[in-house]
Amino acid sequence: MRREAKHLLIKIKVMLNKQKVQEFRGEFQKAVEQLEKDFGVAISLGAISFNSNELRAKMTAKVGSPVVRATKNDFQVGDIVGINHKKVNSNDEFEIIKINNKNIKVKAINVGDGMIGGMINVSPSLLVKK
Repeated sequence: MRREAKHLLIKIKVMLNKQKVQEFRGEFQKAVEQLEKDFGVAISLGAISFNSNELRAKMTAKVGSPVVRATKNDFQVGDIVGINHKKVNSNDEFEIIKINNKNIKVKAINVGDGMIGGMINVSPSLLVKK
């Protein structure tokens, strides 16, 4: 009976859980820093899905320097920013209206005549100061 219990404890120790996956992401970013410098690319790891035995993720390497991920503390209400997202024009400018716990509310300011600037809730990591 003790042998089975000991085997079960060993098996539980090597199982993947959310904490280990978060630790893996951090270690992965540290490990690829040198590759980013050597090849002049920005490497990012996409969403990670996992079970107790394996984890899966999509890795993307884009030519150019790595983008520094901003936090909500880097911004103030009234700042003019852009949004770094494939569906948003890089020339669009937004003004920060409100800073919430997780997201920042922005309003489009360089809209054409007769157009209304929409408000969007955006993750701070997607914002770029202009």
